Amino acid sequence: MSKKISLCVVSAILLAAPFLFPPLFALAWAAFVPLFWIIHEAEGLRRAVYFGWLMGFFTHLIGFHWLVYTISIFGGFPYPVSTVVFLIYAALQGLEMALFALLVKRLGFGPWHVFPALFWVMIEFWFPLLFPWHLANSQVVFTSFIQTADLVGPYGASFVVMWFNAALYRAWKPKQQARWQPALMAALLAATASIYGVLRLGTITTEMAQAPKLSVGAVQGNIDIDLKWNPVLVKHNLEINRNLTKQVADMPLIVWPETAVEDWVPENLAQLPPDVMPALSSQKSYFIFGAKSFLGNLFGPGFKAFNTAFLTDGQGRVLTRYHKQVLLAFGEYLPFSSILSKLPAMPFSDGFTPGEGPHTLDLANGIKIAPLICYEDLMPELSRAFVKTSKANVLVNLTNDAWYGKTVAPWQHARLAQWRAIETRRTLLRVTNTGVTSVINAKGEMTQALPIFTPAVLKAQVDILEGETLYTRFGDWFAWGMTFVSIGIVLLRLRSPGESPSS
Repeated sequence: MSKKISLCVVSAILLAAPFLFPPLFALAWAAFVPLFWIIHEAEGLRRAVYFGWLMGFFTHLIGFHWLVYTISIFGGFPYPVSTVVFLIYAALQGLEMALFALLVKRLGFGPWHVFPALFWVMIEFWFPLLFPWHLANSQVVFTSFIQTADLVGPYGASFVVMWFNAALYRAWKPKQQARWQPALMAALLAATASIYGVLRLGTITTEMAQAPKLSVGAVQGNIDIDLKWNPVLVKHNLEINRNLTKQVADMPLIVWPETAVEDWVPENLAQLPPDVMPALSSQKSYFIFGAKSFLGNLFGPGFKAFNTAFLTDGQGRVLTRYHKQVLLAFGEYLPFSSILSKLPAMPFSDGFTPGEGPHTLDLANGIKIAPLICYEDLMPELSRAFVKTSKANVLVNLTNDAWYGKTVAPWQHARLAQWRAIETRRTLLRVTNTGVTSVINAKGEMTQALPIFTPAVLKAQVDILEGETLYTRFGDWFAWGMTFVSIGIVLLRLRSPGESPSS
């Protein structure tokens, strides 16, 4: 029992390590081998599911340990309460691995030990996660390998890594016929994906070199979370951003992060007040900033709140706006508030209202910017819709990661987001309050980044790219395919209970 628990911890460490320190990406290729041994040796289905859940629980404890700080700051809870909330979160997210263990134990490894890879993609695609992460995200520094994201999203890399884990487990077991054959097949598939990546990187490099450029100035004000939303400091915080903007005032486009303007702004605002609008060198420049906006009477009848990105011209005239579509549960809205508010003595407010999209911020020279607010850059379907439907040329993420504190979390956010650039073959400009303000090119490479928790500006030339990738056009066709295949395997195996699962 203690040995199996120890191996669960080993699996969790191997899987979580690349998310904390990406150069350790190779560990993910063997992270599930201890878990597979535990599943095979477990006495009965319940024990296998329990150990699978335990591995998932430990993985989230290690990989997202910084959440204790975030829960405390964001929710205003004391650390002991935040720790309990975090443990509950990790326990719930561990159910993903429990389901995976159930399928592997009940249905076996299948021909060439490929069943775990099929099951994993299905679960990864459908299981609800607070922070959308994939096994593929562990490979962010394996640049050539992850280029298949423009074909199948992150699920292709996840499939290959999981298949190699299962095949490695078979190769490790003695007295197995052709025990190296699945590992060789998985390795061949990984090599094929890498060769595709090398060839694709060459093509994208050429396209980037020939693409028009847009000069952008990104402002990182570094306003600590203790200073933000303090009514006494609203003007002081605004001046920090305005003063930093003087260093990039001559840029054609200047971008501030999410809620950089802390006052409530009318949703239908036509002209930005002079004491808010930064001084730009050219009236032909554009300015993008984040703010909380509202419709109706502020906190009165008909009041609606939005998390908004505004686009103005060089004179402060508001040209268009985008309201955040995917809201953060409990932070921006209370789940089931419309039902709960009808109960006696339950005066719940609706929180923020989700916007409609995709809605690009269009510049006069034909450039279409896809604004992604907060963690919307972690959702492939949003970036894909902006490019496919609205023909966006550039992805711009406005966010405030100050909630994470001086932890690995801001870098995790940036690394998870870099996949959007590969999937759509668009530059992703991330403009943050405290970091990581950065440029990720269409190859998924972070070419520029400001130091975190430092007031600074980033000057960049971003590529204006056209075209549509296979993944942009057809979406998650691969994940859907793996889902149907997995369901078919489940139905066939359950109809043949006499068969013993392959191990």
